[in-house]
Amino acid sequence: MAFGIGEKPELSPAAILQEVDYPATRETFVLAAEDSGAPVDAINFLKSMPDREYASADEALRYFAEADARFGMWSKDVQHRGDIGKEMIEPPGEHAHHP
Repeated sequence: MAFGIGEKPELSPAAILQEVDYPATRETFVLAAEDSGAPVDAINFLKSMPDREYASADEALRYFAEADARFGMWSKDVQHRGDIGKEMIEPPGEHAHHP
């Protein structure tokens, strides 16, 4: 990376989580990102967070994997973190049978 070129760390999704008051919602994160001038990708990533109330920044960070799955693949199949990667190990339309 060239000097002075790149994303500002203070505008990353993780940094935005530190700037809001808790409890907070996905909409709170998005508004904070927009107000701070965060890049469009950061705002869209935060829009991919599950729509729920978060008690702390640490709790919200736990949902980054789910948001990344939704943001990266634009998949509506990921309803909760238990569904992440599910299509890779289970045949579509069938439930896994465990002994």
